[in-house]
Amino acid sequence: MLKKKKFPVKYILLLMTLICLVLIIFTWESRSKVSPVENSIASVVVPIQKGVNVFGDWVIDKVNFVKNINSLESMNKELQDEVDKLRYENKILQQDKIELDRLRDLYALDKKYPSYPKIGASVIGKEGNWYDVFEIDKGTNDGLKVNMVVIAGNGLVGHIFEVGKNYAKVKSIIDDSSKVSAKILRTSDTCVVQGEKQYSGSCKVDFIEGSASIIKGDEIVTSHLSEIYPPGILIGIIKDIQENPNKLNKSAVIEPVVDFKHLEEVLVINQVWKEK
Repeated sequence: MLKKKKFPVKYILLLMTLICLVLIIFTWESRSKVSPVENSIASVVVPIQKGVNVFGDWVIDKVNFVKNINSLESMNKELQDEVDKLRYENKILQQDKIELDRLRDLYALDKKYPSYPKIGASVIGKEGNWYDVFEIDKGTNDGLKVNMVVIAGNGLVGHIFEVGKNYAKVKSIIDDSSKVSAKILRTSDTCVVQGEKQYSGSCKVDFIEGSASIIKGDEIVTSHLSEIYPPGILIGIIKDIQENPNKLNKSAVIEPVVDFKHLEEVLVINQVWKEK
C-alpha cells in the first residue's frame, strides 16, 4: 500500500513568510494611498464589521431593555407591597376609630344616667340577625343577676334573663316575648312597648289612650310602672301612628335608639330595679 506524501511543514512556514513580506512591501509606501490588497480586504472586512457592530448594538439594547423590565417589575412589586401595607394600616385605623366611637357612645350613655351603677361587657354570641337574644362576657363572678337592665348606644337594650359564672344571656326589647311599660316623654301618656318580628328591628307600641296627642318623632321612655326597668331610659322614636277602629286607643311603631344589628359592647346596670 502506497503512503501519501506529506507536504513538509517547513515549506508552509516559508510560504507564509513570503506572503507577509509581500504585504509589507505593498503597504510600505505613503499611507495616502491604499493598496489593492488592503482595498480587497477592506471590501470584505468593513461590511462584516458594520454588521457585527449593528448586531452588537441590537444585543446591548435588548439586554438593557430586559434589565429595565426586571427593574420596573421589582419597583412595581415594592410599590404594590407598600400600597397593601398602607391599605392594611388604613383598615386598622378605621376599625380603631369605629371602636373609639362606640366607647365614646358608652361613656356618654354612662354620663346620661349617672345615678345608676354600671359595668361594661362585650357581646360574645347572638341568636338571630337582630340580637333578639344575645350573650355577654360577664356573669355572677362580676356581680350580675337576673333582671339586671342592659343599655347601649343611646338607650335601652333589654334585661338579663339567665346568668352563669362568666356569662349572661340578654333578652332585648325587640324579642317577640318582650314587653316594656313605657310612656310618651312629651305627653306622659302611658303605653306598652313590645317586640314584633314583622317589624325587622323596630317595636310596636300598644295601649296608647285614644285621646293622646302623639305625633311622629315623639320619644318613648321607660315608665315608673315597670317591674324590671328603671324609669326615664330612652327606648325609641315614634315613626308611624295607627288609629284603631274603636277609637279607644292608638298603636304606633317606634325605631329603637339602639342599633340592634351591630351590638358589640353594652353597659349593665348592676343592681336589680325591684327586688322580688
